[in-house]
Amino acid sequence: MYEDFSEVHTDNQEARVFVDIPVGLPTGSRHRCDIEARNLLGCRGNSVFFPPCESAAAIEDYDEANTRHREEMDHGLSQQAHAISDKINEVQTVMDETYDVPIYESHPELCFYALNGQPVAYSKSSKRGLVFRQHLLEEKHSGMNDKYEQILDDTLRKNIRRDDILDSMALSLAAQSEKLQSVPENPAPETPRIHYPATPALAESPWSEL
Repeated sequence: MYEDFSEVHTDNQEARVFVDIPVGLPTGSRHRCDIEARNLLGCRGNSVFFPPCESAAAIEDYDEANTRHREEMDHGLSQQAHAISDKINEVQTVMDETYDVPIYESHPELCFYALNGQPVAYSKSSKRGLVFRQHLLEEKHSGMNDKYEQILDDTLRKNIRRDDILDSMALSLAAQSEKLQSVPENPAPETPRIHYPATPALAESPWSEL
C-alpha cells in the first residue's frame, strides 16, 4: 500500500495506471462520462459519484463546499464525493507536474462489467457480491484467489476493506488490457472519459503479474 499517489507514479512511471478517482473536474455542468457510466451500470450506477467542481474540491468543510458546488453546478454535492476531494487533488497534482503521464480514470464496476458482460447485480459490500467478484477475477485469470488471500494476510481490514482489495485488483489487471474502450465512446480530444477494457480484449489479454 502507498501513503501518497506520487509514490504510485514514481514506482510505475512506464506503466499505464488506472485510478478510481475523477481526472479533471466539471465546471457548470456534470461530465458526460459520469452520466453515461451511471446509465451503463444500471443497478450499480450509484457507485459512480458525481465529483465536486474544482473550486469546491479545494474547500475542506463539507457545508461550505456544498454551497460553492451548488452555486456553480445548480445541484448539491454528495458527502461521498466531497470525502475524496483530497485524493482528487493529489492525483491532479501529479498529473500537472508530470508530462504525458499514463494515468487513466477508470472505475472498478466498469471493469467488472467487462468481465461479467453486464453489470454485477450484487452490491460489492455484500457477501454474495464479494464472492461473485472474486469468482470473476479467478475465472478469467487463474491465481487471483491466491493473490487476494495474500493481500488479506498482508493488510489490516481497518486500513483496507475486502471489497476495496477486489476493486484495486480489477483496476490493476484492467490497466494491462491491450484494448480499451471508454464512456463516452470516441470522445473529442481533452474530453473527460472513464476507461475500461474492451470485453473481447479483456478475455484474451495476456495479463502479467499483479
